[in-house]
Parts: sequence; structure tokens; C-alpha cells
Amino acid sequence: MWAVGIVIAGLVAALRPDGLAAAMRATTGPFTTLAVIILASALADRLGAFRILGRAVDRNPGPGIASAAAILAVTAMLSALVNLDVAVVVAMPVALRAAQRHHQRADRLTTAVAMTANATSFLLPTSNITNLLLLHREPLATSAYIGDSWLPWILVTAVSIGTLAIWSGHPATGHGHAIASGRSVGAITDLMPMFLVASGIRALLGTSLVLHGSFTSQLASGSALAAAADNLPAAAAFLPTTTPGLWAAILATTIGPNLLITGSVATLISRRIARDGGAKLSPRQFSAIGLALVPAQLAAAVLGLHIAGVLKG
Repeated sequence: MWAVGIVIAGLVAALRPDGLAAAMRATTGPFTTLAVIILASALADRLGAFRILGRAVDRNPGPGIASAAAILAVTAMLSALVNLDVAVVVAMPVALRAAQRHHQRADRLTTAVAMTANATSFLLPTSNITNLLLLHREPLATSAYIGDSWLPWILVTAVSIGTLAIWSGHPATGHGHAIASGRSVGAITDLMPMFLVASGIRALLGTSLVLHGSFTSQLASGSALAAAADNLPAAAAFLPTTTPGLWAAILATTIGPNLLITGSVATLISRRIARDGGAKLSPRQFSAIGLALVPAQLAAAVLGLHIAGVLKG
């Protein structure tokens, strides 16, 4: 990511030096917010907050699938009602400890947490910074937004938790290894190259990228761009012109990043926390699961939007 970030920033600096400076200024706010969240989570971990939450979530130890489902449910609620990045920095250490207690595969459980957090971060405008960026271009009253979002969110959450809990909840073969605390302060270093990438791509794409075609086509192209270019600069570049177009962009920038590990800063933060905790969040495994799960998550969201009356016909 450092190499990609430096190359993109250097290219943009040569071609559009004024554009890069403006993009960096616009991107600084969200990344500063993420850095503060990471530092706060590291402090909370040192104070034992995550151990307390882990015991509360897993108070009645049962099958590994039940434990995984409980952790993913907490992740979804935090992502939806608080913020995506808060969700991963809180839930990841809890997942690491649960994996050790239940002898589960930590790589699968941490992947499931990252994917659930991304996919469920559209219930409220504040659930994800990308939502706010898009709503700045196609305003929608908060009451109308929630009226459209709650049913799709429930369906996406059910698909995500149901599928990922089964996949991640089975016990690991062999004896496994000890899991460290998974402090997340090292994730701040991952923000630096991502900041360069996001700023460079934002400078290149501008702020007037309109998704064309059917709603399905908009979802597909928007998800691919959000996953490949990172969802923050993609959200900054998208220009929704209708309410359905707004929802296509929102879903593309929240669910679409589950296709690639670099699609969301929250996923990279998750990977850093997993690595600090002695677990492996594999990019290859993440994409393999994402390719299978993202279409189902998007289909659930589309069904909810149809029932809510956002999509006609």
C-alpha cells in the first residue's frame, strides 16, 4: 500500500498539483477521526473494557456458532447505531478472545467481523462516513433515510450473521495457538498509505462520477470501484442524481468493499488488529468469501428497497 500510495500521489502531484492539495485537505478530516478512534480503542483495551464486553457477550458459553453469532450481532449493532470504525476496533479484540476460548479459527472469525461491520454500516447517515459524503450531494431527510434503510438493513444483517456465523463458528482443527490482546494502535500506521491512495484517487476522479445503467448495473460498477479504489474516495467522487441512484452508491460503498481487503479502511484496521493479536486475516480468503457473500448481501438490500417502495417495478 505504501508503494501504491506513493506512486499515485507522485503521479497526481505531477499532473494536478492543485487537485492533490485540495483532495488531501478534504480527506484529512475523516482520517483524523479514524486515528482518534484507534487511539481511544487502544486505551479502552488497556483499561480492560474489551475483556468486560467479551464476557458480557459470551456470558453463557455454548456452541461456537452461537458465540460467533452473538459477536457478529454486537458488531452489526455498533456499526449501525454508532459507527463502522468504532465497531471494528471494539469487536475485533472481543472476537480474538472468543476464538481462543472456544478453540475457533481466529482468521475466520475476524474476517466475519470485518465483513459484518462493512455491510451493516448504512442504517443511519452517521453509520459510515461514506453515507455522509453521498448525502451531501443528494440530500435526503434523516426520517426519509431511515424509512428507506431499516428493512434492507435487517435483511442484510440476517444474511450476513446467518452465513458468517456458520462459516466462522466451527472449532479449529489441531491445538491452535495463543491469542494476544490485539491492541489496535499499530493500525494508525496503515492509515498513512491509505490516506495517500484516497487523496490521489479523489484528485483523479473529481467529484462528478455518475453511475449509469439499471440499478443492478449501478450496484455492480459502484461496488467494483469502491472495492478497488477504496470506498472513501469513491463516495467522494460519486454524484447521485436520484434517490435510487443515491441508494445504489450507498450500498456500493458499504457492501462493495467486502470484495477486497483494501476496499475499506475499517477492513485494514481489522487486519492490523488481527495481526497484532496473533491471527491472520488473509486477503485471498477475504476476497473468496466476499465474492460469494456480496451478491447475497446486495440482493437482500435490493429486496428491502423494493418492499420499502424506493425501487419501483
